Amino acid sequence: MQSGEVRQIIDEANRSFGAAVARKDYAALAALYTEDARLLPPDAPIVSGRKAIEGFWRSAADALGLTNVTLKTVDLEVNGDTANEIGEADLKLTSGQAKAKYLVVWRRERDGQWRLHRDIWNNMPST
Repeated sequence: MQSGEVRQIIDEANRSFGAAVARKDYAALAALYTEDARLLPPDAPIVSGRKAIEGFWRSAADALGLTNVTLKTVDLEVNGDTANEIGEADLKLTSGQAKAKYLVVWRRERDGQWRLHRDIWNNMPST
């Protein structure tokens, strides 16, 4: 699979991520991750597995007042069934806006779907 094709797939998955947040559909959000995915949220323990990831996003979104997310790929490296994405996230919160930077390791599953496998992020400095 060419990196341009993978980029289009990841761009679409990132749009689906934002749409799931906007709908508060955390099951759909978690379905974008592999079954054995891991989140590495800032200042928090590692979150392992799709079910725990669903619970994490539900709690985090409620706590932050997260209403929308726009993910933008800055760099993407594809190597076989793995892709490494560096990106920026624009977050819409009930209290205003926030920006974050992230690194996601994507994995193409046996069903051919690309899913988030490892996900780590932290805040961008205020400008």
